[in-house]
Amino acid sequence: MSNTISYIGINNRGLDASLEAGVDHGGSPIEPFIDDNGGWPLRCCLADSKPGDEIAIIAWSPFPWNGPYREVGPIVVHTTGCPGRTDTSALPADLDAAPMVLRPYNHDRRIAYPSVRHVEAGGSLTEEIAAMLADDTIDFVHARNVTGGCYSFTARRAAP
Repeated sequence: MSNTISYIGINNRGLDASLEAGVDHGGSPIEPFIDDNGGWPLRCCLADSKPGDEIAIIAWSPFPWNGPYREVGPIVVHTTGCPGRTDTSALPADLDAAPMVLRPYNHDRRIAYPSVRHVEAGGSLTEEIAAMLADDTIDFVHARNVTGGCYSFTARRAAP
């Protein structure tokens, strides 16, 4: 079922606009730095940073609309040289096995609280998300970091 689901990081056009303006979704200046060690979880390309990457920690909302569930929180992004994602039909293996909270949303843009799941490290986010999206009342799923609750990616049914 993974080939019928799209796994998407943040909106790259929106990121480009924020980088050009120099201000994140929280209204703070974007302050790029060179990553000396690598390993930051990047939300622009759903990969980990590499030593020498220029990155920034920014405030971001993955919601393109306003409303009570629209949150702004910290994420890490490339500020230059992001390779982007060429394959949205599968999660990178290390991300698929990462511990996450999966937060599904109904078509009315409200959290489907009874379906929220915590996936332990070594589990399969792909399998859990496929099960969630098999329910037609679920529109999309946000994956969030277990420790900080930070946004990781969005999963939704792929366009036919």
